[in-house]
Amino acid sequence: MPELSARELEVLALVARGWDNARIAETLYLSTGTVKHHISSILVKLDVENRTQAAVRAVQHGLIGD
Repeated sequence: MPELSARELEVLALVARGWDNARIAETLYLSTGTVKHHISSILVKLDVENRTQAAVRAVQHGLIGD
Protein backbone atom coordinates (compact mmCIF):
# COMPACT_ATOMS: atom_id res chain seq x y z
CA MET A 1 0.00 0.00 0.00
CA PRO A 2 1.43 3.40 -0.96
CA GLU A 3 2.32 5.68 1.90
CA LEU A 4 0.11 8.68 2.53
CA SER A 5 1.56 11.94 3.83
CA ALA A 6 0.63 13.17 7.29
CA ARG A 7 -1.65 15.81 5.74
CA GLU A 8 -3.33 13.23 3.48
CA LEU A 9 -4.03 11.10 6.55
CA GLU A 10 -5.57 14.11 8.30
CA VAL A 11 -7.78 14.81 5.30
CA LEU A 12 -8.71 11.14 4.95
CA ALA A 13 -9.74 10.91 8.61
CA LEU A 14 -12.10 13.85 8.13
CA VAL A 15 -13.44 12.39 4.88
CA ALA A 16 -14.19 9.21 6.81
CA ARG A 17 -16.23 11.28 9.26
CA GLY A 18 -18.36 12.44 6.35
CA TRP A 19 -17.05 16.00 6.25
CA ASP A 20 -17.31 17.95 3.01
CA ASN A 21 -14.37 19.73 1.38
CA ALA A 22 -15.36 23.16 2.69
CA ARG A 23 -15.48 21.99 6.31
CA ILE A 24 -12.16 20.13 5.95
CA ALA A 25 -10.57 23.23 4.40
CA GLU A 26 -11.82 25.49 7.16
CA THR A 27 -10.72 23.13 9.92
CA LEU A 28 -7.23 22.52 8.50
CA TYR A 29 -6.75 26.12 7.31
CA LEU A 30 -6.45 25.07 3.67
CA SER A 31 -8.14 26.22 0.48
CA THR A 32 -10.84 23.96 -0.91
CA GLY A 33 -8.62 23.50 -3.96
CA THR A 34 -5.85 22.12 -1.78
CA VAL A 35 -8.31 19.75 -0.11
CA LYS A 36 -9.49 18.57 -3.54
CA HIS A 37 -5.86 17.99 -4.53
CA HIS A 38 -5.21 15.93 -1.39
CA ILE A 39 -8.35 13.87 -1.96
CA SER A 40 -7.41 13.22 -5.58
CA SER A 41 -3.97 12.08 -4.46
CA ILE A 42 -5.50 9.83 -1.80
CA LEU A 43 -7.83 8.22 -4.34
CA VAL A 44 -4.92 7.47 -6.68
CA LYS A 45 -2.66 6.15 -3.92
CA LEU A 46 -5.38 3.90 -2.50
CA ASP A 47 -6.54 2.85 -5.99
CA VAL A 48 -10.17 3.68 -5.30
CA GLU A 49 -12.84 5.60 -7.21
CA ASN A 50 -14.49 7.70 -4.51
CA ARG A 51 -14.34 9.08 -0.97
CA THR A 52 -16.40 6.27 0.53
CA GLN A 53 -14.12 3.59 -0.89
CA ALA A 54 -11.10 5.55 0.37
CA ALA A 55 -12.52 5.66 3.90
CA VAL A 56 -13.32 1.95 3.87
CA ARG A 57 -9.88 1.02 2.57
CA ALA A 58 -8.22 3.25 5.16
CA VAL A 59 -10.07 1.55 8.01
CA GLN A 60 -9.39 -1.91 6.58
CA HIS A 61 -5.66 -1.22 6.42
CA GLY A 62 -5.46 0.54 9.79
CA LEU A 63 -4.58 3.93 8.32
CA ILE A 64 -7.26 5.60 10.45
CA GLY A 65 -9.37 4.50 13.38
CA ASP A 66 -12.83 3.12 12.72
